[in-house]
Amino acid sequence: MAREKVRKSLEDMFGVRVVRDATTLLPERRPFTFSAVKDGKAIALAGYVPSVAARERIISTARQAGFIVSGGDQLVRARGAPPGDFAALVNFSLKQLEQLPSGRITIADHALSIEGRAPDLKIYDELAEVLRGALPYGLTLARFAVRPPVASPFLWSASREGNTLRLSGYVPSEAARADVKAILDEAMPGLDVRDDTHLADGAPSTDLWLKAVRFAADLLSQARQLQVSIADSGISVEGIAATFDMFDVLSRVRRNSPEGFQVARFAVQPPRAVPFVWKLQRLPDSVQMSGYAPSEETRRLLSDALRSAFPGVPIRDEMRLASGGPSSEMWAAAANFAVAQLARLRSGRAEARGARLILSGEALDSAAFSSLTTALEHSPAGLTVENEVNPPRISPYVFSARRDKNGITLSGFYPTQKAHDYLRQILMRGFPEEAVTDVSAIGAGAPEGFQSAVEAGLRQLERLQRGDLSLTDLQLRLSGLAFTTAAADHIRAVLEKSVKPPFNIDVELSVVPEGAPVDGPECQAGLSEVMAHGTILFDTGSASIDAASQATLDRLVYILQRCANMRIEVAGHTDSQGFSRSNQRLSETRAQAVVDVLEAAGVSASHLEAVGYGATQPVVSNETEEGRAKNRRIEFLVKEAQTP
Repeated sequence: MAREKVRKSLEDMFGVRVVRDATTLLPERRPFTFSAVKDGKAIALAGYVPSVAARERIISTARQAGFIVSGGDQLVRARGAPPGDFAALVNFSLKQLEQLPSGRITIADHALSIEGRAPDLKIYDELAEVLRGALPYGLTLARFAVRPPVASPFLWSASREGNTLRLSGYVPSEAARADVKAILDEAMPGLDVRDDTHLADGAPSTDLWLKAVRFAADLLSQARQLQVSIADSGISVEGIAATFDMFDVLSRVRRNSPEGFQVARFAVQPPRAVPFVWKLQRLPDSVQMSGYAPSEETRRLLSDALRSAFPGVPIRDEMRLASGGPSSEMWAAAANFAVAQLARLRSGRAEARGARLILSGEALDSAAFSSLTTALEHSPAGLTVENEVNPPRISPYVFSARRDKNGITLSGFYPTQKAHDYLRQILMRGFPEEAVTDVSAIGAGAPEGFQSAVEAGLRQLERLQRGDLSLTDLQLRLSGLAFTTAAADHIRAVLEKSVKPPFNIDVELSVVPEGAPVDGPECQAGLSEVMAHGTILFDTGSASIDAASQATLDRLVYILQRCANMRIEVAGHTDSQGFSRSNQRLSETRAQAVVDVLEAAGVSASHLEAVGYGATQPVVSNETEEGRAKNRRIEFLVKEAQTP
């Protein structure tokens, strides 16, 4: 039609007689297409243009944008272009393509399609906003196939605070976004969901990913303060459980991870326990854990420690996780310490309240009790330990003390460390120069009155040249060699008076054979030897002889009975304290008291002479208490032989 109009106008011009038409029509293309493929700085053009001018404008604009253009000279002129400025339409489309590292645009009539991958979310969002809005030059968007950037890790996170749920991170598609909303609405209807997620590539399979979202929704529906994050194939859960039941539910749910995913981090804070207590109990057939632990890790480590300490013994774990206790490090140190002590018990328990640990029960044996007692001196820093562990129960309850040429040997058991220390003090006073071999051990089950019965026996063992003292439950037995018959009788009488029922007394004593008579020097040497290793003690300020002196007196009697036909002076001495007259009288009465005891034991009174010297013959200075103590003494002096 236009061609005919032009030809008609030319024929009607003045002077034109003949018009010969040698023009041809451009081919018409339906649809009228144009495409551009971008790869970095290179762009390849193809398709149709309505004119040479349009082609030149398109190529020029592309080059000005910095592209290396190919295919421009192969653009085909054709009819059928959409009305308007086709070059402007193409240049607008190329401007959008320019933002992609690589991609493609296709124009078919008025319809624009674009594909490629955005370098970042900002460009993706800008392209989506421009191309999905009102387009210039009559363009319509036929296909938006620009892919979002790859997110690594591909993170999706949902954080719940009461009735509000905030979403962040990425979703793989708009369809997936809609599916996420539907899942959350179903699990938590009525919740205010605020979605700040962006589209991104890099997600696992969408079907599997949505299963992970459903798993997250199940967790979020259980607690009002919780955050669940999905990063690639890992899931993390953190928050606060208001109740133990809620915490248990969350713990159970998290053990059922969806296909292709696993819970890499579970940091849900359990409820607060007040008071924060935990207990380990050794039962006849098992070991039980109960109370609270600060974390799953500490609880697992405790269980492992118990299995190592009690191989083959079933471990019953009734512990729950809770907050509000000591630090995990402090808790673990206390628990490991408790396990080590529990292994030393036949039965018992370790119970902790905060930083206070109470140990109770019965020790396996005396060695275990001793080890436990020593360990308590090195308990973990910051831990207060109360020891209520009893020694092992011994039956029959035995204790023994033997005196021979090698010294004193203790064996058997004692009920408390205090009792043991007390008996050792008696030995130190009664046998000051003798070696003590102590193989006794602590043990429960001692009869009532154990300490006083053994003390009475040890005091009489002091009087024997050698002997054995043994206690078996309520039977106290003393055997050995006494120095004289009178001493043996006196020992038996003292024991029967000192040790009361329900104890039974068994005394079996022999007497040291009488030695040959001695002369004066030998007698003096024997008496001096006895007094060098013993002493005669008096009550303060009086002439009453202390019972602790009896062992020395027995030995004196044994020597004096061999000193026949000799006059022996028994001399009393005092220190310088007090008046000289009173000192003189005290020294005389003390010397006479010793003579009376010796006479009663069988020494002839005609051989003994009591003499008092007061403070006139000190052996050391009276300036110190130690010196005065040495000056308060009894001396035996062989004066001369008597005529038979």
